[in-house]
Amino acid sequence: MSEPKRVHPISMFIDFISDAVSMIKNFIIPFFVLIFVNSNSSIRFYAFIILGVLLLWKAVLTVLEWRRFTYRMEDDEFRVESGVITKKKKYISLERIQTVNTSEGIFQRIFGLVRVQIETAGGTDGPEVSLTAITKAEAEQLKQSIFNRKKSLQQEGEAADEHSDVPHDHLTAQKPVEEEVNVSYRMGVPELLLAATTSSGIGVIISGCLAIYTQIDEILPMDGFVKQFSFLSHASIEIYAILIFLAVLIAWILSVGLTALQYANFAAKRKGNDIIITRGLIERHQMTIPLARIQAVKIKENILREPFGFATVMLVSAGGSITEKETSSVLFPLIRKKNINELLSQFTDQYHLEPETELKKVPKRSLKRYLISYGFVPLLAGVILSVRFPPWGYLALIPLPIALFFGYLAYKQSGYAIRDQLIQLTARGIGKTTGIVLRKRMQNYTMTQSYFQKKGRVASIHTFVKSSALLDSFGVHHLEEEDAAHVFDWYSYETDKSS
Repeated sequence: MSEPKRVHPISMFIDFISDAVSMIKNFIIPFFVLIFVNSNSSIRFYAFIILGVLLLWKAVLTVLEWRRFTYRMEDDEFRVESGVITKKKKYISLERIQTVNTSEGIFQRIFGLVRVQIETAGGTDGPEVSLTAITKAEAEQLKQSIFNRKKSLQQEGEAADEHSDVPHDHLTAQKPVEEEVNVSYRMGVPELLLAATTSSGIGVIISGCLAIYTQIDEILPMDGFVKQFSFLSHASIEIYAILIFLAVLIAWILSVGLTALQYANFAAKRKGNDIIITRGLIERHQMTIPLARIQAVKIKENILREPFGFATVMLVSAGGSITEKETSSVLFPLIRKKNINELLSQFTDQYHLEPETELKKVPKRSLKRYLISYGFVPLLAGVILSVRFPPWGYLALIPLPIALFFGYLAYKQSGYAIRDQLIQLTARGIGKTTGIVLRKRMQNYTMTQSYFQKKGRVASIHTFVKSSALLDSFGVHHLEEEDAAHVFDWYSYETDKSS
């Protein structure tokens, strides 16, 4: 692959559409005001002219960028040259490349093409290289060429180490693969529907609608629209209850649809030392996660799935980009908890979920701390609203027993377990989250004590693992002081040993 190559010409159209949408989105408010709200026809005319010139300039620039963009592999590097006015060269060592991911948008699928994203260790703002559209055969050849050469370089480095006088570092060396492991997991239609109907995306839908409403309210005269519904000011409480129910129902239906599109055709398979995840109906994504990049396993149980024994299993992986969506690391979108260990052991080798009965729980005297932390804000808000707006203000006290119930659940379920090199930390907000971390993957361990915690002989513990350019954290609050110290001794032993 030493000869420079260009991406498929359809990438010009795809990039133009993407850039045009982004540009219009960034200037949507002023253009909306100038074109649709403003009544002056001359201003509207010039606004259209400016918009047309900008789109024409973007089209010309896109063609020139396509002509100047080339890629190739040469001298154990992946080389990209681009730039219209200023020529840019980017050389990436093959040893730094972590993953080569592919996705298929609508236009790529029409022409039988794929988008290829190359990521390196330490990437932050996005993939190091993105090839908008190349053929599937070229993408597969590129992927094989990169990883075959990368494997050869690693073998050459290991051979050099064997013949050198440098002591062998048993902590960083990786064991050779004794056998090729091939296992797979595929989400069926019943599981997809259940995952969609029990997803927690309704909160995202509602918050998004509120954000849109606040923006529209700033640029559009909403007074006339509000007047059309002025009759609701005299409506009964039953009418308001029905409207709220309908709004929540519509938000839930939208959430179900988005989740179904997101996880349609979901499949995960392990091939050797890589986990390959594919998903998506309209736009298909494929992501490769090397086992060496896995920093922790996260198990999430929301309030809809937890009573039925279902959970979501996610992989916290290092490398990649800060812009990656969390769904990219989902290993099992919906799985029965009793089946997690069987599949998890096949996909990851080292990780194992301890049963809840094996957890070292928080002490009984921590119950009041959980109840206070969960119930203080609802109690304060309820009292203030009840005093200011009786009798309807009394309804603000309804969330208080719900908050106390979740506080009690957090007290009952929070805890930790240690087995050999693994630590498992379980805590909850509204939903329950369990983190399983290898000791050598822990970036640090912290034990904190407030004044009141110190008097009660309890402490909070947290550990952090690397996730893209950020740190993901797991912790337990109000743990027995001796247990927190025990975890510190377990962790610091590894630190002393490695030093």
